[in-house]
Amino acid sequence: MRIREITLHPFRNFDHIRLSFESDRTLIIGENGCGKSNILEAISYLSIGKSVRGSADRQAVPHQGQFFDIFGLCHDGRRDQQVRIFYNRRTGKKCFLNDAPLPRMSDVLGVFHTVHFSPEDVSLVLRFPARRRRNLDILLSQSSATYLHDLQQFRRVLTQRNHLLRASKRDARPPDDSLLEAWDEQLGHFGARLRAGRLRALQHSAESFVGYYHRFSSREAAGIEYCGFRSSEEKELKEELLAELANKRAMELKHGYTLCGPHRDDLVFTLADQPADIYASEGQLKTLLVSWKMAEVKFLEQQSGHQPVLLLDDVFSELDGRRIAKLLEVLDEFNQVIVTTSQEFGRSMCDGFEEIKFRN
Repeated sequence: MRIREITLHPFRNFDHIRLSFESDRTLIIGENGCGKSNILEAISYLSIGKSVRGSADRQAVPHQGQFFDIFGLCHDGRRDQQVRIFYNRRTGKKCFLNDAPLPRMSDVLGVFHTVHFSPEDVSLVLRFPARRRRNLDILLSQSSATYLHDLQQFRRVLTQRNHLLRASKRDARPPDDSLLEAWDEQLGHFGARLRAGRLRALQHSAESFVGYYHRFSSREAAGIEYCGFRSSEEKELKEELLAELANKRAMELKHGYTLCGPHRDDLVFTLADQPADIYASEGQLKTLLVSWKMAEVKFLEQQSGHQPVLLLDDVFSELDGRRIAKLLEVLDEFNQVIVTTSQEFGRSMCDGFEEIKFRN
């Protein structure tokens, strides 16, 4: 997959801008605050239909504006595809494919794939379980319409089950057992499917992830683990989740919300068998996440047959010269890469990259 051009009219700090990506290697250069990161965020919008930063759509509307509009021309290996994301404060968000409106925003997933890295992810993803889960859900939702459906259904069931538990706590009376058991059955079904999908994805991606990290640093071994689960069989996972729900029933009634399930699971990055979020340096953490993002690219390519665009925001900071050189060497193996950086790096470090320069 390739992105050929993108037009923002407007988006965040841009009133109107059109960029063409004629090369498979693009370096966006500019000082902090000029909007480099916003370009990559806009490209990600075209692939997942929302901010990769996790921010609300209204925050991407320019100050005192009413809407944002992102248009992208992409190529899937066979033909060009026009993807447009339009958001209005009053009417909400719409997605268009080749000028035709899509029935649901989620329909944009799978049209155009990207993998996005930002420096904020180093702390948010590696240090907070919720962001690790979100990162994995975005990856799997791009690769599988079935996973996305299961995720949406799980969230619906979870909302209804939590409503029942809150009402029981508020009214100080036990909930309807038959209704709670019905929600438990559905939560067990969709929760098991989500856990199975996550476990399979990690199993498929672990070797690539470990291999990429080893190329950056052979002094310590990297790893990733989905905590508490070894089997990826849906039947066993469903039985485990239903048992968890039964064991925590009294505690859930006391707290008024669901205490177990894939919405509370954790996956942990390790270095030398130790939790990376506790023992790793900033440079090691960044290298871990860059390695994982590269493994995500390979996973999506295996699942879809098309390699996604790799977006790397401010990736050089916190890395020493040796790791930067190794990173640029590894990037030669990817089809299309768009990198942002500050002025200090420039042309000398990224020979062969097409340059786009911004000024404040």
